[in-house]
Amino acid sequence: MTLTPSPIPSQYPVLVVPTSVDYTSKDFQGLVKSMLTYARQAMPDWKPTSEGDFGVMLVELMAYMGDILSYYGDRIQQEAYLPTATQMLSMLNIASTLGYKPFGALPASGTVTLATDAGGPSVNIPAGTQVTTSTTPAGAKEPPVYQTTQAVTVAGNGGTVTVEVVQGETFTMTQIGVSTGQPGQSYQIPQLGVQSGTVQVYVQSDDPASPQLWNPVDFLVDAGPEDTAYALSADSASATWVSFGDNQNGLIPAVGLKIWATYNVIIGAAGNVPASTVDSLASPVDGVSVALLDDGITPASSAMTGGSDAESIDSIRLNAAQAFSAQNRAVSIQDYTNLAYNVPGVLLANAVASNATNITLYVAGANYQAPSPQLVNKILDYFEPLSLIGVSLNVASPAIISVDIGSSSSPVQLGVKAGYAQATVKTNVNAALQALLSPPNVRFGQLLNISDVYQAILGVDGVSYAIVPLFTREDTPKADTSSIQLRQNEFMNYGQIYLSVTGGI
Repeated sequence: MTLTPSPIPSQYPVLVVPTSVDYTSKDFQGLVKSMLTYARQAMPDWKPTSEGDFGVMLVELMAYMGDILSYYGDRIQQEAYLPTATQMLSMLNIASTLGYKPFGALPASGTVTLATDAGGPSVNIPAGTQVTTSTTPAGAKEPPVYQTTQAVTVAGNGGTVTVEVVQGETFTMTQIGVSTGQPGQSYQIPQLGVQSGTVQVYVQSDDPASPQLWNPVDFLVDAGPEDTAYALSADSASATWVSFGDNQNGLIPAVGLKIWATYNVIIGAAGNVPASTVDSLASPVDGVSVALLDDGITPASSAMTGGSDAESIDSIRLNAAQAFSAQNRAVSIQDYTNLAYNVPGVLLANAVASNATNITLYVAGANYQAPSPQLVNKILDYFEPLSLIGVSLNVASPAIISVDIGSSSSPVQLGVKAGYAQATVKTNVNAALQALLSPPNVRFGQLLNISDVYQAILGVDGVSYAIVPLFTREDTPKADTSSIQLRQNEFMNYGQIYLSVTGGI
């Protein structure tokens, strides 16, 4: 027997819905237009003519939700790629995938002169003695603390000694957790701003009085199944995490064992304070104080310099791609440039060579200045296992070239649009030119054209026109607007900027 479907009664008319639906609309207006167009085809008797129509209200509610979902979809996609990500967490995850470890903050350092009391005995000052400031600098939550780097003895009866200090506080044997015995366990160090390179991790051993010091690795994949190894990582909130292995890449600490860490906590660029700012001992030492200069008022401490914040999103975007391209081996000259950014503290690098076995690496360290001796040693140690046999590497300081825009007798002629304040436009143009001519927007061996200068000026809101009569290197002045070509060991910084403003209010 053959079964046939019953016909649909005439009182239930069949609605034929068109299939030409526009799925490319993404914003509110586009979605509303697409849905109303579709509705007119599907329901020709409906004539939406007013925003007060109940059907139009439903359409707009759906379009509103669709607009939000479209935005989230676009943002999720953008955060998955190095060139378009804008969130620090996304950048850290992408960098980890590429095998790149962003560098953390670096501490400021300088010198402080200590003195004993008149008529008092000599005093031994141990390494790690803390000195501090009376005021809280911009960017810090409390007065920064600096620690002496070596033990010294201050002679009695007003004797003095100058000692090096480094910003930071040392936390010793802080318990960060108890092992669960599970693979891949991680523990957060309680304080934020932990200085990379200072962390030591200890795991409880059979002798409670002698915990075992474990060994750091950049990535746990580099550790063997029996290696007492751990890896450090920082999250977007500047918290530092200690991660252990899975008995394939790094040993798992046995269940119930306590885990401790010793480390320094720093505040980065906020620790850069002017001379005579460090004026007291954080923990008083009998008979010793910070010495005063001849005026009897001013503390004898140098400017604290070299502090820098953790790597920025834009820096990670550039450096992670360059480091990945070298694939952890230094073969070509460009490999040395790219891999240098894997060394914490390297902000700008360029490798040059007259032959394949003699390479000079120009490096800018903290605050885009010459690298410290400690940074130079880190770079050489980093490249030793990566370089080919017979290659000689020399790390050198860069030449920082100041560039002037205009001159006192021939300033830049700047026209301001009606209704714009001259002072505001002038300040913004000056800031735009400073940004053009200073790190991180510069590079070694850069070619600077007059068009770059005009683009920076005319990009400022309120500028109607500009006439740039000259721009020049301060070390080799010229009187025209011909291009400036820097050498391979040079990068630029802004010098004097001369502006003459007309128009506006």
